[in-house]
Parts: sequence; structure tokens; C-alpha cells
Amino acid sequence: MNNYVSEMIRRKQELETAISRAEQFMKKAPAGKIRTITLKGQAYFYRVTKETDHQGKYIPKTHNDMITRLIQKEYTKIFLKEATRELSQIATFLNRHASIPPEYARNKLHKNKADFVKPYLLTDEEVGKLWEKEPYKISDYKVEERVYPTLKGDKVRSKSEALIADMYYEMGIPYRYECALLLSNGKTKYPDFTVLDTKRRKIIYHEHMGRLDEDRYRKENLIKLSDYRKSGIYTGKNLILTFEGAGSPFNINDIKKSTTEMFL
Repeated sequence: MNNYVSEMIRRKQELETAISRAEQFMKKAPAGKIRTITLKGQAYFYRVTKETDHQGKYIPKTHNDMITRLIQKEYTKIFLKEATRELSQIATFLNRHASIPPEYARNKLHKNKADFVKPYLLTDEEVGKLWEKEPYKISDYKVEERVYPTLKGDKVRSKSEALIADMYYEMGIPYRYECALLLSNGKTKYPDFTVLDTKRRKIIYHEHMGRLDEDRYRKENLIKLSDYRKSGIYTGKNLILTFEGAGSPFNINDIKKSTTEMFL
């Protein structure tokens, strides 16, 4: 039961964070709603700002940002309804099952008191937040090539890496980009992602190999993987490898499925 309660508490915190982000978006969302029609296979979008206006004003494709924000607003309303409903159900469950894991004992205190506590055991979320705050050495190799922004606020070298970074961020999995790693042979490498498995208190390394069609790139990475193996870093233990190349396009949904099974 304790494991289930822990999962419910984790889910509650996850929902509260997501709901807060959604509510912040709604405060800045544009007025009105969006309707769409399809003519000859082409989608057309209209902005409706009055209840009596069933047609709305056509939004040209040059105003793609407005289309995106209005659709996001519609989605956010649905999300808030469902997330709030689930949060209420979890609260009811937790109230009926007062026994909680010791990591969450602080939650029994008033917030004004809880802020003063030095916990004997940390929750997974607390471990992750502390780890993310720790300073670390990041690669200084061709910094100018890091041009793709992520939801977390850092910048990476490719669109695929940005998708991976955003996946970790949205799943609440702490990561570091191109963090220094000293190997047993004295070499320093910078894995694309250093990830913390908070449940198991375990570091996982994630290398994304996006240019496997290039002979030199492939050979360099085979050498790197050999160095990793000699340092006790290999797939099945603490290394995630993802690839892309001709005939093998990048699919973030497949990666997310396997990541969910591994971490959550």
C-alpha cells in the first residue's frame, strides 16, 4: 500500500505543477475561441470573440502564432477540467489512507512549520531538485552550435536533442546537458544527457547518435562506447542509446514509451 500511496502523492505533485503552468498560460491566453473547417482537404481557422458570432473572423496562416495559442487555450481548458477532477479524486483517496511514507512526513505539518524542517529522508522530487541545483562542468566545444532552445531554458545542438530534452523536462526527469564525465582511462567525455533516476537514486547516461550515416562519426562513437564499457557504462545497466539516419528517422514517441517504462 505504501508504494501505491507514494505514487499517488507523486502524481498529486505532478498534477499540481502542471495545473499551475496551465493556469499561468490561461492568464495570458488571447480572448475568444477558435473554430475550424476543412474545404478540399485544407484546414481553415476562424477566431470567435462573441457568443452571438457563429462564424468568426478568418485567421490567415501568416498569423500562425494566434492559431497556435487559441488551440492551446482550447486544449488547456480541457486539460484543466480533467486534471482538476483527477486531483480531487487523489485528494479523496489520500484522506482515506492517512498512512504515508516517512519521506512525506513533513506534509503533515503546516506549511509555515514545514519550511523549517531538515528532513531525514528526501522524496524523489526533492532529490531531483537538489541534484539539478548542483553546479557542473559543461562542454565548451563549439558552444556556438548550441542554438536549439529547450523548455528547461538551456540550448542544445540539434532539433532531435531539443525534443529529447523537452521529453525529460515534461516527464519531470532531471537531466544535465553535456555534463563532464571522467572515465577510468583518464579521458573526459561529455554525454549528450546525464539523467538522474530519482526512484533508484541512479545516474543514467543518454547518447543520441544523429549522424550514423557518416563513417567518421560512426567510428568515433564506437570508440567512445568502448571507452564507456571499460568504465562500467553500457546499455542494459546505465546507458541509453538512440539513433537516427537514412532509413531510420527519429521518433520521439517511441523513445518516450521506453523512457516511461524505464523511469516511471
